[in-house]
Amino acid sequence: MGYRLKNATSHIARAGTSSLIGIVGIGFITALLATLLLNHLFISQQSEFKNRAPTLIAFLKDTVDEVKGRTLVSQLEKNGQILAVDYTSKAEKLSRGEAEFQDLGVLIKEAFAETQGVNPFPASLNVYVDEELITRKALEHIALDIKSHDEIEDVLLTGQGQLKDQLRDSERTTLVGIGVTVVVVWFIMGSIIKKTAMARTDEIHLMKMLGMFRRYLLAPFIVHGLFLGGLGALCGLGCFYGILHTFRSQLGGVHFLTIYQMIAVVAAEMLIGLLVGFFTHRKFV
Repeated sequence: MGYRLKNATSHIARAGTSSLIGIVGIGFITALLATLLLNHLFISQQSEFKNRAPTLIAFLKDTVDEVKGRTLVSQLEKNGQILAVDYTSKAEKLSRGEAEFQDLGVLIKEAFAETQGVNPFPASLNVYVDEELITRKALEHIALDIKSHDEIEDVLLTGQGQLKDQLRDSERTTLVGIGVTVVVVWFIMGSIIKKTAMARTDEIHLMKMLGMFRRYLLAPFIVHGLFLGGLGALCGLGCFYGILHTFRSQLGGVHFLTIYQMIAVVAAEMLIGLLVGFFTHRKFV
């Protein structure tokens, strides 16, 4: 056991500056990955928090009364892609506007009185769509279909719909980021371990001639890969957390990754290091 540890330590020390540069490179790419993961987590939390908001809001023309509005609701609910449609009258909109704007609610009420009962708020339809099962293109088709009705003045994609759209983009970006991270980390580790193995070629051949088992020669490669992956990931996460903590006041209530996500990142990069060490060993030993 002592010889294996000494052999592995010697292997890492032989890499010298290359290992240090590799750790910095792995740390940098890990920090970028942590940024993508944190952004995706933030958007996901926002989306879950606002999941009661309607996907679309369709504003009715002033000439459309409540009877016609509710008739249109029945027509739209026949669309299999629409979960529900809620009708909000002009009076309800005015009451909500007064409550929402608080101090400005008094001015709204006064303006309503001065215009002799002319309500500035249009009646609207809150349209709910199962955004987990629908694409952005399909959502646009639904909006165009609703807007084609004569009673509709305009259709607005709400913040919830925009968040779902951002969530899909974030998922794709994060998956691409994970793929790029795997490739770059593999390349960095492979280059360092391969360079170290080439520097120890004569030593490895001598140990093989002396009858050293392959598993003894495997340990330095595996340990080197685990060392690069683990330390690089920890350095990257540590630097990213330090930057986030420094600018916390400017970023607001943004929280860091969960402990499980950090463990997953470190474990994944250590696994990459283990695989790189294993395959490099098979090539040179």
